[in-house]
Amino acid sequence: MGQHATKHDKVGQSVVEGGGGVSVFFVLELRTSRKSSIFAKSNKKHMQRLNIYMVVIALLMLLTSCGTTDTLIADVDALINERGAIQEKYQERIDSVYSTILQDMPDVERFASYGQLYDMYREYNIDSQLHYVQERLSLADKLGCLEYKQAAALNMAEVMMRSGMYYEAAQYMDDVVNLPLENYLRPYYFHLRRTMYGLLSDFAIVESDRQLYDSLTHIYRDSIMYVQPEGSFVYELVRADALAAEGRYIDALEVLETYDSIHAILPEDQGIFSITMAQIYRAMGDVEAEKYHLALSACSDLRRAVREYVALRELAKLLYQEGDIDHARLYMQCAIDDANAGGLRGRSMEVATIYPIIESAYQREADLRVKLLYLLNISIGLIVVFMGLFLCYYARQRTKLATLNKRLHKANIDLQQSNQITTVYVGRYMEMASMLIDRFDNWRKTLHQYVKNDNIKQLKAEVGSQKFTQEQLNAFYHNFDEAFLNIFPDFVDQVKELLVEGVEFRMKNGERLNTDLRVLCCIRLGITDSVQIASFLRYSLSTIYNSRTRMRNLARGDRDQFEQKIKKI
Repeated sequence: MGQHATKHDKVGQSVVEGGGGVSVFFVLELRTSRKSSIFAKSNKKHMQRLNIYMVVIALLMLLTSCGTTDTLIADVDALINERGAIQEKYQERIDSVYSTILQDMPDVERFASYGQLYDMYREYNIDSQLHYVQERLSLADKLGCLEYKQAAALNMAEVMMRSGMYYEAAQYMDDVVNLPLENYLRPYYFHLRRTMYGLLSDFAIVESDRQLYDSLTHIYRDSIMYVQPEGSFVYELVRADALAAEGRYIDALEVLETYDSIHAILPEDQGIFSITMAQIYRAMGDVEAEKYHLALSACSDLRRAVREYVALRELAKLLYQEGDIDHARLYMQCAIDDANAGGLRGRSMEVATIYPIIESAYQREADLRVKLLYLLNISIGLIVVFMGLFLCYYARQRTKLATLNKRLHKANIDLQQSNQITTVYVGRYMEMASMLIDRFDNWRKTLHQYVKNDNIKQLKAEVGSQKFTQEQLNAFYHNFDEAFLNIFPDFVDQVKELLVEGVEFRMKNGERLNTDLRVLCCIRLGITDSVQIASFLRYSLSTIYNSRTRMRNLARGDRDQFEQKIKKI
């Protein structure tokens, strides 16, 4: 059996052959708890040194970090926009591995292939990961190989833990440890134990339980270091974690920075390395450095098609605290969308606890912008226009009063209707105008980005396109139709009663009114001048003339009285 297993030299690397699928989720669980071990303790004898170090770091960050962090934030934005294509390519890689599994493949090779698929689905789709660990368990039982049974059982423990089923995870690990454990599986086992007790500590209610879990976390952290080669990536990472847990933040940073200066950080390790740095800087109170490393870790996750975001979620919370609501909302939405897509229910619940707060703040900010724009740019013009229409309509109604009692009653009805028209249309067009301003602002940002990137070709294409104008015109017609029919729900049916039998109005897909009906709507609202109607509806003057002529020709009875009848609907 041993000849089929390639022992990994770090926790987080997959065993490709035979024992494949024994890698662990070091990146995610080590740094995702509410109470990370980094924040556990403080050591007073290091405080003076820490203060000096923080002053130096702060000065350096003022000189170098801001621009770099902003660049990384822009990279995160770009990668979020591209993540669909990235995940599609990653799925193709998975499909390619799956296609190599043959019906007549030896069970030993099939076990390794299932392990590879298990690894690839780890931070991508937990349901698929569970499927392949079940396949590995079945093959291990079929082969009767203790080593394979242990590797598959630890895989299952990992999946159970990631699903929040700690009791079941502990059972699988207990079953494994009761038998002689293969040496190369020990780092995997120790890490699973360390991770589980760390998470249990986070959720512990009783203080004595928390202290017990903290103690066990420390023991298994030492066990990981014991079985890892000194100077290896995992060894140094766990060593830094241990130092941070003691409050020795400077020493922890020195360990990581020294390793980084000597060794090139592999792409698959960049995420955990950077988020570890971020957590240490958070404990030190260096927000800018924390943000920089969170962004670096988020970029790594997005490039590798990781759906189980940790850094992105933490970055969103940090940006929210800084008042950058737009980015916070975007990142949280990305995190919850991909968590749902990957069946990562635990992550979905975690994101769901903070997302409503960010969404609420985003909506408040959006509402505030709408109000400001309403007061500064829209209200006066719209109120003047609609009050003018109202006054014209009201004046015409007053001239029709013949008898005080009868016509006073009708005038009151007309006045109520006019108030409704004014209220609905003012509200509608205030909303539409504010939305239009937002859309223009977004378009401006898009054009600015093209200019910033010297993308003149795309800029010319965007400016020369009529798509944006058409979209806004369609939105205008939609709002006009909805507002009018809300006031006059039976308008179309009543118009048909004024026309010859058999006349039907054809509507475009998704529209409730067509051109002829909208012209009649304007006449009902008191706008009778064709030039005004053409300007209001953005139709050509000839279109208005043709429409009015066509409707009069289809009218029952006296055609010259048709529009007067429309006004009385």
